[in-house]
Amino acid sequence: MIIIDDMLMHKPWTNINDIVCWHYDHVSQRMEKGILMLNFHYTDASGISIPLGYEIITKTEEIWNEEYQKHVKKSLYTKNEIMQDKLNILYYHNEVKFKYILFDKWFASTKNLVFIEEELKKKFVCPIKSNRKVAFTLEERNNGKYVNISSIDIEGGSSRLVYLEGYKKPLRLIKQVVKNGDDGESIYLYLVTNDIDLSFNEVLKIYKRRWKVEEYHKSLKQNLKIEHSPTKVETSQRNHIHLAVRGFIKLEKLRLNYKMNHFAIKEKIYLEALKVAYAKVGELMVA
Repeated sequence: MIIIDDMLMHKPWTNINDIVCWHYDHVSQRMEKGILMLNFHYTDASGISIPLGYEIITKTEEIWNEEYQKHVKKSLYTKNEIMQDKLNILYYHNEVKFKYILFDKWFASTKNLVFIEEELKKKFVCPIKSNRKVAFTLEERNNGKYVNISSIDIEGGSSRLVYLEGYKKPLRLIKQVVKNGDDGESIYLYLVTNDIDLSFNEVLKIYKRRWKVEEYHKSLKQNLKIEHSPTKVETSQRNHIHLAVRGFIKLEKLRLNYKMNHFAIKEKIYLEALKVAYAKVGELMVA
């Protein structure tokens, strides 16, 4: 399956250029300066984790922003347009074999869902915002009788077929209830898929594999130091990112060979390097 997610590399002290720009960070929920990387990741039931490709969001245009009363940089293409173009390349040109596409709610627009269903002929599993509108039957859909997902009387751990506004075919909607660790308040997660034959547990199991891209981001940042490039030139910044991704592939190959996670492999490499360095210092001291 292919997992799609973006990752912001924070660059608070780096000069702005076409790739170091201001982006909205969903974690801090505010604008942050950095490099935004749109990742396309592959995983399967065996747990293999391989980057298929990435795109750096490049902002080359300047527009006037009324809210900030100043010119701001803008990309020629939206993340959704880049996503669709990249998926076309991976499927039709690179001939990558996959069945499901996973992504978060920020990519779950009706246009993207229709693209995956009608253009790629593939299945998707993704979360969806509770304010999205659905109809329960084909008749209600044809008559425009939609309601918010949050108003549906559906128990946690169950599923039902619905018609999403703007989407022609029925979708399987599931509702998962999790407890907030701080105050025990219930949090609802709504997932939709066009593979309507799946059960609640099957949908949830597939979606949980999306965590692989989060592990990818963590390893890029902590093991490969993708954010720590000291360069100030765009070409060098792009090269650093490319080498970090290649470094991840090497770590993943070692993980599969030695059955160790990326952090353990890095620690072992550092330890061996320190032994060599210490031995060299000893040689120099007695020379």
